[in-house]
Amino acid sequence: MNIGEYMSPLQEIASPRITSFFRQLKLLCLSPDKFFAERSTRPVNLKTPFLIVCGLFLVEIAGNYDTIIAYARTLELADPSAHPIVYVGLAATALSPFLAWVSYSAVFYGVSYLYKGRGTFLRTLANVGYGCAPLIIGGFLHLALFQIISLPVQDHFIPARVAAHTTVVSLIDAGIAIPVLLWCGFLWTAGMRHARSLSARQALVTVFVPVGLAIGAKIVWLLWKLISVAKLYTGL
Repeated sequence: MNIGEYMSPLQEIASPRITSFFRQLKLLCLSPDKFFAERSTRPVNLKTPFLIVCGLFLVEIAGNYDTIIAYARTLELADPSAHPIVYVGLAATALSPFLAWVSYSAVFYGVSYLYKGRGTFLRTLANVGYGCAPLIIGGFLHLALFQIISLPVQDHFIPARVAAHTTVVSLIDAGIAIPVLLWCGFLWTAGMRHARSLSARQALVTVFVPVGLAIGAKIVWLLWKLISVAKLYTGL
């Protein structure tokens, strides 16, 4: 009996699951209200949201590889008394997707109390986890683009090229992060509407006040970077 005879039953089992997965992913990203309406009638299941955040965790690890290596080298060179600070920084970098998941869930859950929202925190946690899916796409884009525009080693000692590279990096980072956060906000709005029994307007305010603040902080950071680069160019 050859391998093909064994593969056929496996394909019969896997194919419907893969098809269903991509169908649900398309529904989540393009018709989130329908997606979350279907799930609001089922028991809360954190498995898939957790896997989504784990996927984001792996992408973030790849994207922050240089930062993690820098922390590891700091541990080798730093005084032992500074090790706890380095470990905290390393943990915050590595676990940032999980911290963001829980933080956004807690903030949305708290804000929704202003509208006397009804629904468990676990339901909110699950729906916010689903809404993190665009962050994986943004992470891959970020990783791919930064591989393309990486600064050659010989240019690290040329201030003008370093400044130009910093400007491009800042613009690309904001250009990816802001649309992705808006997309997540679109999904989270639908998720919170069904997780906490809110109206469309209430869910929109619940989500986009915190998301708007995050986007505002990103814009302020971008402007600060651009001003810093401009000062370097003008010699101020």
